[in-house]
Amino acid sequence: MSKNTKQKNDLRGFRKETVTVFGVSGLACIVLFALSIIALNEVTTPKILLLALIFLGIHTAASVVAYYFFEKRSKTGSLDEALAPVMGRIMFDAVVKMATPVFLCDSSERIIWYNNTTEELHSSKNKLYGESVSELFGVTLAEIRANRSDEGARLTCDGRSFRAKFNHIKTDDDDYALVITTETTQLDALVEKMAGDELVVAYIMIDNLGEMMQYDSEHYRPAASQIDEILRDWADEYGGILKEYERDKYIFITETRVLDELILQKFDILDRVRAVRVGDTNLPLTISMGVSNIHGAYEEKERAAHAALDMALQRGGDQAAVKGDGSIDFYGGVTKTVQKRTNVRSRVISNELISAMKKASNVLIMGHKFADFDAFGACVGLAQIAMFCETRVNIVINMADRNLIGCRSLLDTASEYRGIFVDSADALDLLETGTLVIVADVNNLSRSELPELAYRTEMLAVIDHHRMTAEFERDPDVEYIEPSASATCEIVAEMLEQVLPNDELSAAEATVMLAGISLDTKQFTKDTGTRTFSAAMYLRDRGADPVVVQDLFRESYSDYMREARFRSNVEIYRERIAITFVEDGEASPADRIIVAKAANNLLMLEGIDASFAAVRIGDTLHISGRSADKVNVQLILEEIGGGGHFSAAAAQIKEKSAAEVITELKAAIDKHLK
Repeated sequence: MSKNTKQKNDLRGFRKETVTVFGVSGLACIVLFALSIIALNEVTTPKILLLALIFLGIHTAASVVAYYFFEKRSKTGSLDEALAPVMGRIMFDAVVKMATPVFLCDSSERIIWYNNTTEELHSSKNKLYGESVSELFGVTLAEIRANRSDEGARLTCDGRSFRAKFNHIKTDDDDYALVITTETTQLDALVEKMAGDELVVAYIMIDNLGEMMQYDSEHYRPAASQIDEILRDWADEYGGILKEYERDKYIFITETRVLDELILQKFDILDRVRAVRVGDTNLPLTISMGVSNIHGAYEEKERAAHAALDMALQRGGDQAAVKGDGSIDFYGGVTKTVQKRTNVRSRVISNELISAMKKASNVLIMGHKFADFDAFGACVGLAQIAMFCETRVNIVINMADRNLIGCRSLLDTASEYRGIFVDSADALDLLETGTLVIVADVNNLSRSELPELAYRTEMLAVIDHHRMTAEFERDPDVEYIEPSASATCEIVAEMLEQVLPNDELSAAEATVMLAGISLDTKQFTKDTGTRTFSAAMYLRDRGADPVVVQDLFRESYSDYMREARFRSNVEIYRERIAITFVEDGEASPADRIIVAKAANNLLMLEGIDASFAAVRIGDTLHISGRSADKVNVQLILEEIGGGGHFSAAAAQIKEKSAAEVITELKAAIDKHLK
């Protein structure tokens, strides 16, 4: 259609619409005029003339409004058409000269048009036509499209950062994508600077200065002064504020950028302090640090730092725990813990536990899955405290576990133990309002005999000697985690000595607990201290029989032969680590104990500092690690999801092949034996 024809049609339409409004308005006015005359009580000439003038005015006004309305509309349409090419050129010119990249892509993610800024960013290239978006900006067009956030996808190029928005353009020929960006270089730099300026709070505590000074008290002040000087030099080096708020305890305030550097250096202050020797002793002095790296108010940061310090201490000290938003990381922890010689904490926890037991309607006690003598003995000792409080108590175990048959047979003759042992199904039925659940010999609730019991109870207590690997999902009402103890039975024996009358603990109970200490100390040859022998002496005084304990450790011929399988498949890694693995389809639940014995026996090889034995039982690969006090197997197995002690640790891994797990294990060994 030609331009003249279109204008004629528009004019014809304008006239037609105006005439229509004029006619309808006139007809309406005539009708209303007649009705008004009829409605008058008295018809006079002046009144008729007045009405005629009124309706004539209405008719005229309506006609004028219609005329101007339709005339404006017709002219506006013509104006839009006239301005369209001009506006298009203006908008196109603005996009071309925009200070941020704008480019158009086809369905194959290739650039078919771009503005001047896009070209300037890639001045090394002659032409960008046909180039891939991912090659130019390091992000695919699909990723830009998938990002639905208000900020858009992040692009970086030539030291500048941008936020990109995807705009879909569909035509008959193809689908196109118009990407419009906004530069955020200065904003990102400002955000990064503010993040680096954020306050970091750390608590520092000297772990063992007080205990070591008991052996050499005259060197206490020089040692404390030397460590204080090391800490202050370290704080000055990083520009932080260090204040001693209590003897051997400090608070350190710095910035996030400094914390990043400390993490990069793996908190080398731990090594500086560890190098200090006092007097004639060869034991190193160590510190523990709790660092808050969370976002929030200063009060929240301070609480987080305290919680992190508690975690570091509960893992044995000589390490830094950095608590972030939803995570906690550990650095250090390469030395063995030093046993504390005071029983004050044991007395305090005993009183707290007795108070909780007396308030409880009943008590349910359980150890870890695949319970050993230490877990079983600790449960028995804690049950005796509940009986002393006259509170109904049950011990949750796997009733089909043949490794506990010997221990259970020792207690079968005692009337108070009739019906005290229950399986998981019965335990859930015993859970009620006011039940106190005690978890012994494990601090990871998911690895307890019945995790659901720990999660659902109103009151929870945790008694353990293993290092913590993660924070509790819920804070226990009573918590006693002492990594310096050789066994949980040692901790419970100290508690019994504090609160139980001499005649309350039977010889059978004492024997079972002594078996637990013997197991974890390898017959008192590993991880023993004065408290270990003090606990053993207490149990021996209550009638514990070492001969019976030795009988509990006897193994059957079939177990002996199963253990022999591990000796035929040993790999010596890095000249000092022994690794063995058995996967022949004959493994049974009994091999959980066998694999630990195999790891222990491998330490007898000359030149071996650590050993790892693994066996697959069902869909789970069980790994047991042992150390000759030179390698921290706990840190190694933590890398693959396990945990434990410096010299004894374990891990259970599901849904991975043996080759994958052994590869991960070797990588963890490499990481900690650099």
